[in-house]
Amino acid sequence: MHEPLLAQPEPLAKYSERQVVELTQTAHDQARLLLEEISAFLKPGITEAEAVAFAQNATEQMGIEQNWHKPYIYFGSHTLLTAYDPRPGDSLTLQKEDIAYIDIGPIIDVNGSTIEGDVGQTFVFGSNPLFHELKTASESIFKQAHQYWKEHNPTGIALYQYIEQLAHHVGFKLNLEPAGHLIGSFPHSGWRDGLNHYPFPVDAGLWILEIQLRHPTEPYGAFYEAVLL
Repeated sequence: MHEPLLAQPEPLAKYSERQVVELTQTAHDQARLLLEEISAFLKPGITEAEAVAFAQNATEQMGIEQNWHKPYIYFGSHTLLTAYDPRPGDSLTLQKEDIAYIDIGPIIDVNGSTIEGDVGQTFVFGSNPLFHELKTASESIFKQAHQYWKEHNPTGIALYQYIEQLAHHVGFKLNLEPAGHLIGSFPHSGWRDGLNHYPFPVDAGLWILEIQLRHPTEPYGAFYEAVLL
């Protein structure tokens, strides 16, 4: 049974009126190109610190001057870390059999509007079946949640309840609180909590859907995020 669909709070309703979905799509596409460039740099033997330095340089080379957040690039057991955890003092080295995730939040100028292009993805090196299972689950759950959103117009709360069921079904746990966030024209206002606490319908082009998983017993996780369009 779905929760009743209420009206958006006034500040967010006004923000929604200013948002242009096409600009968000353009920003998202540019951010994904940047993510692909950074991921191509990942090779066994490099450290997390080296990967972050490359990501920052690649961002600057693309002409992006501002970020919603600095790049998060984690390897191995550090993939359990979320954006809310302090950065670890050590910098892990990528192994031949390893798992990693990248999360970037560039603020991109699109026709004079500054738009967030937050994207994230998990990458696997080698043939470890657990690592591949985590990566596949993070992407599959995102796709299923995206389809559920398009078909049912749920609240943010209901959407993440569905996501939690999907994660439980494949034997993993959600590993982010709060999860999902407002995005679009920067700076934005109207809702500062997670999408998983949002008791209203979720408008296209305004929200990042974050899927962060952890294995229930092993020290590894996976991450995938993109804008809901």
